[in-house]
Formats: sequence, C-alpha cells, structure tokens
Amino acid sequence: MMYSLNVNSIRSLLKKRGKSALAVQDLPKYTRENLDLRALNLSTDLLKGMGRSEITRIRDNGDKVGCTCLMLSELEPLDMMGNKGEASADRMSRVIIAGSVLGCNAVSVSIKAPDTDDAFEVVTEHMKHVLESADSADINVLIAPNDGLTSDADRTTELVKAIGGFRIGTLPDFQAAHESGDPVHYLRRLTPYATVVNASTLAFEDAEPDDDAMMAAEGLSGLDALAAELEAMDDAAPPKHVGYELEPMVGAIKAVGFSGNIALDYRGEGDGTLGVLQTRDAIEAALVSLAEP
Repeated sequence: MMYSLNVNSIRSLLKKRGKSALAVQDLPKYTRENLDLRALNLSTDLLKGMGRSEITRIRDNGDKVGCTCLMLSELEPLDMMGNKGEASADRMSRVIIAGSVLGCNAVSVSIKAPDTDDAFEVVTEHMKHVLESADSADINVLIAPNDGLTSDADRTTELVKAIGGFRIGTLPDFQAAHESGDPVHYLRRLTPYATVVNASTLAFEDAEPDDDAMMAAEGLSGLDALAAELEAMDDAAPPKHVGYELEPMVGAIKAVGFSGNIALDYRGEGDGTLGVLQTRDAIEAALVSLAEP
C-alpha cells in the first residue's frame, strides 16, 4: 500500500496570511518536505478561479519535487435527478478535464439522490454519460459515500455494477464505515472496487514519550536536545485513535487484498500536519499488529 495526503487535512494552512501563507501551488512541495508523501488529493473548490495555466503549474510543481496529484474530488454532493442530473453530469465532465490537466488518475463524486429504484435507474444513466468523459481522459471515477442512494455499501456496489465499465469504482471512507454500524462489512464490500481508500481520522490521545529517553535529553541544548526529544517520541507507543478503532478497518481492506493508495485524512482539531503523521503511524502500527502471528 502507498499513502497520499488528503489536502483537506491541512486546509487551515491555506487560510494563513503573510510569510506563513501557503498557496495551493505550493502544496506538492509542502506535502513532500513536511509529510514525506509523494502524492496528494485535491478538492475542486481549491481550484476556484484558476485557469488552465495555473492548474498546470500545480502539476509541474509536483513533478519537480516528486509529489503528484492522485485524485481530484468534487466535495459538494451533485444532484443526479431530473434536469439537475444532466447539469451534474456536465459538471463532472469539467471536473474530469481539470483532473486530467492536474495529471490525476481518478476523480471522485458524491451523489445526491434518494434510495429508490427510480432514482437508481436515473443515476445509472447519468453516470454512464460521465463515464464516457472519463474513458476519453483515461481517468477513473470513484463514488464517495453520501446519504441516500449511496449510504449503504451493498447498494453502492449494485450501482457500480449497473453503471458498468472498468473506470467506475468506489471511494471507501473510514468515518463512513464507522457510521454504517458494521465497518468491517462496509469496507469488505466497497474496497474491491476502490483504487483509493480514504483513511479519515478524528482525534488522537496525547502521546506519552518514553521517560528514560526524555531524561536522557535533559541537560542538552540546541540540535542535540531536539534530536533527543524526537528520538523519545519515536520510542513512544503508537498513536491511539479516539472515536473508533482503526485496526479492524485496516484489517478489512487488507483482507480483500487492497494494494492501492491510502489517503490520509485527518478531520480533527489542532495541527493538521501532526494529525496526518499520527494517522499514518496508527495505520502502520495496525499493519504490524495484523502481521503478527
């Protein structure tokens, strides 16, 4: 498995002003240098007002530092019913074009529709038109969870099969899995159709560094003290997630042979960069635990 950054985790950095301000075009560099990740996922609202040249610049900046844009997400649920359905399909065609300019291999969409048989048929037809654009651009379209038609994992897999084609898939999400009431079933059903799994987290307990290691840092100064403190943190227990258990979810996607990309998506308060690092550490710890006999 590989990891990417869901940029929503560090969205607060984009709102800063002055020397500490971070521009969207600088996200690849920040992701590579501060999180040691080689891929990121953007949302369409971050591209608002940008022309093709500005979007291309994001891709070029990513190429320079070795951090590509993996996926472009339409976060606002799109109404796929009636005349609005046609407009939503056109909107996704434009999202696909932007994703292609960014160099993405996938876009994601949240569908706004009731869970009825009639809605199922209407959404299927509109999504087939979206897939025509995706085929032309060589981009996958992933269905993200939302209330209504795609709130149930089994129903979502039925929709994916009805739409058909090898470019339609799912975007499983840890928080949505938890809210489903049966996270293991949810992830086992959706992950086989996924190229990306959104590893959403909410909060972590405060880390408790090793006391002996911290004592060794006492009396040091400057870089020596910093190095000793970091070593102490490395020796601490893995971050413990608050809200739901991550290990069963990691076990579920591993059990179905998932080898795609895990998008690190910290949704809690505080430092988003730290939250992303803790998310990755917690997932790595779960993988180690699952591998133990």
